[in-house]
Amino acid sequence: MCIEVKAQGGSLHDWRLLTEGELLYEAAVCMFGSQMVFELAVATADRLRSEGFLRPQKRGFDLVNYEAKVIAALSEPLPISAKDGTTRWVRPRFKNRLASLLTTTVAEMYGNARSIRNLLFSAKTAKEARESLMQNVWGFGPKQSSLFLRRVGYCADLAVLDVHVLDYLRLARGVTLSPSRLGCLPLYEKIEDTFREVAAEFGYSLGCVDLATWLTMRVAKREAYL
Repeated sequence: MCIEVKAQGGSLHDWRLLTEGELLYEAAVCMFGSQMVFELAVATADRLRSEGFLRPQKRGFDLVNYEAKVIAALSEPLPISAKDGTTRWVRPRFKNRLASLLTTTVAEMYGNARSIRNLLFSAKTAKEARESLMQNVWGFGPKQSSLFLRRVGYCADLAVLDVHVLDYLRLARGVTLSPSRLGCLPLYEKIEDTFREVAAEFGYSLGCVDLATWLTMRVAKREAYL
């Protein structure tokens, strides 16, 4: 699986070439992904992008109106494509919370003359970029920030410690830890270092092994192998 993941590496973004709107879209996907399954998170971000909400806002924009419109956009069912080619329509849960997280992020970021691009360019290391994102993007913990940095092609040396990866670490290394505890960055980095040792044994980058593990464990659970 690592070989396959590495072979697909050319399809990753180059964050330096992405517009601020594209970076905000990727941030929204990761933000929403902490509240729902990944496919629905993407569909949710797609809906908001198509309606013009995922772009920088000017200072002093109407927060209340913006949030109300986001809630309205998420009140309608979203299309989710299945592997068999069929489409099902799903209403996202927690639409008020999602709207609040996005609105607060947009207000804090652009209302204070900041941008995601500037945060990334200012960071000296991937870990510094992760911390900066956690401080400036609402709903971002270590996992969401790490996933964002991977999706935009910023780095491949941070782990996205979701439940699938944690289950693997439990089986492979006896690590037993509730995902809810990983909002604490020092603990997150401790488990990340353990997984970095696993990646070194495979001979691939941490990000590559992390994604391969996620894909493998997800399929194994779906097919009831685990």
